[in-house]
Amino acid sequence: MALTRFPLEQYATLELNQVAFSKTGMVVSQTPLGAKFVEGAGKYGVCENGMWVVADKSKGYLDAPVAATDTPIGIVYTAEKEYDMYHYGLKTFGRKVAGDYPRVGILSLGDTVTTNCLQYDNSETGFTTAKALEDTLNAFATTPVYVVAVAGSPVPKLTKTKPDSGTYGKVTKYYTVPNGEKGVKYEIVSL
Repeated sequence: MALTRFPLEQYATLELNQVAFSKTGMVVSQTPLGAKFVEGAGKYGVCENGMWVVADKSKGYLDAPVAATDTPIGIVYTAEKEYDMYHYGLKTFGRKVAGDYPRVGILSLGDTVTTNCLQYDNSETGFTTAKALEDTLNAFATTPVYVVAVAGSPVPKLTKTKPDSGTYGKVTKYYTVPNGEKGVKYEIVSL
């Protein structure tokens, strides 16, 4: 399995279309990033908006799901910051230091987001080339595409295989994210 990141210029972006955590209070904001989230040195790199993480309160930090069926899974949705006049816009924002405190909303059934924080297995039929990926995503109504957690990675994966269990979403639109880059709108259909 060769996982490839969805095409992005720098960092992933996120648009919250309809989410319950802002109303229900299911927000994790006082749990720091684990040591694996360090730019250049960590296993995951920068913590980007749209990543799926688990707040491991017993260990006291945020980490990627250990198993694809981990619950509760939350999505990183930290407000973007403009660093200076040369680095602006949604695509330049990421949490870069272990110990930073990103905002994480615990996913619920029906939550709908648009993001380009995704990866895919480029050996899976329909994802072997950029054109095949785009064609598959454009045909989501006839060939369902799912967004699933990946064990050991905070970046969820696109797949055509419907999971048996765990948290996953279903693609509802191949679209653009707020900064104009290509993205995917998906709805959480299982927890």
